[in-house]
Amino acid sequence: MENGFGILTLLPPLVAIVLCFITKRVLVSLFLGILTGGIILSGGNPFAGIEYSLDTVVGSITDDWNARLLLFNLLMGAGVAFIWKMGGSKALTQWARKRIKSRKSASVGAWLLGIIVFFNDYCNAAIVGNVFRDISEENRISSERLSYILDSTAAPVATFFISDWIAFQISMIKSGMDAAQITSISAFEIYLKSIPFNLYCIFAVLFVGIVVITGKDFGPMLKAEHRTITTGKTVREGAQPMMDVGYELGEPKDVKPKILTFFLPLIVLVGVTMFGFYWTGRPGANIMEILGNSDPAKALLWGAFAMTITGIAMALSQKIMNLKETMDTFLEGLKLMLLACAILVLAWSLGTVTGDMKLADYIITLIGGSMPYWLLPIVIFLFGMFISFSTGTSWGTMTILTPIAIPLAYKITGDMGTASVMAGVVFSGAIFGDHCSPISDTTVLASIFSGADHIDHVSTQIPYAITAAFVALLMYLIYGIVGIGPVVLIPLGLIILGGLMYILSGYYSKKYGIDSISKQSTNS
Repeated sequence: MENGFGILTLLPPLVAIVLCFITKRVLVSLFLGILTGGIILSGGNPFAGIEYSLDTVVGSITDDWNARLLLFNLLMGAGVAFIWKMGGSKALTQWARKRIKSRKSASVGAWLLGIIVFFNDYCNAAIVGNVFRDISEENRISSERLSYILDSTAAPVATFFISDWIAFQISMIKSGMDAAQITSISAFEIYLKSIPFNLYCIFAVLFVGIVVITGKDFGPMLKAEHRTITTGKTVREGAQPMMDVGYELGEPKDVKPKILTFFLPLIVLVGVTMFGFYWTGRPGANIMEILGNSDPAKALLWGAFAMTITGIAMALSQKIMNLKETMDTFLEGLKLMLLACAILVLAWSLGTVTGDMKLADYIITLIGGSMPYWLLPIVIFLFGMFISFSTGTSWGTMTILTPIAIPLAYKITGDMGTASVMAGVVFSGAIFGDHCSPISDTTVLASIFSGADHIDHVSTQIPYAITAAFVALLMYLIYGIVGIGPVVLIPLGLIILGGLMYILSGYYSKKYGIDSISKQSTNS
């Protein structure tokens, strides 16, 4: 349909996001955003708008990709339930208590493991969250801090290493090259050259390191950490954690905790998922072709199913549970993920609404056809941030902007080297929203596996994400005006990030009347 909605295309995501923060009720806010779009698309008819909204939700559930990811989440909940009930989490806590002696070592461990688990952003949140959720509670690290670490090492890390992400990104670069009629260089080579210009993701990951190593915080995160250190409460009073395993599942079985009970299901999850990438991506001449041909949703589903089966087999073979208890645990595990699945469905549905209203086309018309090259990276980055935050999808944003940014830069400069710059800029802006939008699936998953209240996670993380985005934007400005490359921009940006952390943490410590977190943790 023709896009005749103009500025009204902004309303559905705006309604959903604003209401999320005002009401702190994600489901209601998302549905009202969907309904707003449905009424607009239906010409103001509320009944037709309700019909459209319900049909859109049904379509989101029945989509093959979405259905597999929903089942993946449900089975992950079941797998977590077996690990918990068999004492796996308790065993890991006992093991870690002897080795992790401080809040800093626990936070640094979660950060490093997040970087190591690079092959998929969903698996990253699931594995790192399961490993460090109880450890974080033992060491008085807030669920908000853990969810921030998970979220900042999921999509921002997956974009750099061997994963389903880079196969998609290379395909987007190829579409931009085709539009610009660039044939003298490969899409893979442009991807490799784009990595140093993916400044937001680089700074987002490095900023986590600054946070966990210095032990400093600012904004709402400072309050969350102060609460946890002084009271031991990892979530605030009145919060609604996305997954509270202890509350939902009760106490573990009265058996001797074994560390293998924790790690074996996760090892199976990783092994089967990696095999799934290979199996669904064959035949392929090399790993890039295999990743490009693979079906990540199917691979993840296989991994979660294998994880759950492993939990059932261990429970029965070790006589920890009988058949009835095993099935009860399985069902209780599914229930852990019901809220998360509902949020995912509504987030996907809102994305469909913004697509039907052609939000992207409206944004593109605002960019205009002519501007100086120095301004182009800044404009593309800002639009990428806005689109991805409004829609909650980085891949969708890449699909929109990459075929525009690359030919536009080539048209302005006539230099093929600008293709790699613009690819990095697009990926940076696109992943900003995936990283911190309340309607992003990876943001939801970070809340789930850290056991955090979703809105608390988003509201504490956004100041950190904006700080990294501000520094990235500043570096793009310096690049555009001066022409300095990433060899200088990245160290310079890192220095600025460190300086901002000290300035902001000092300011908010005085504002809230809170001593630095590092001092509190020493005294507690």
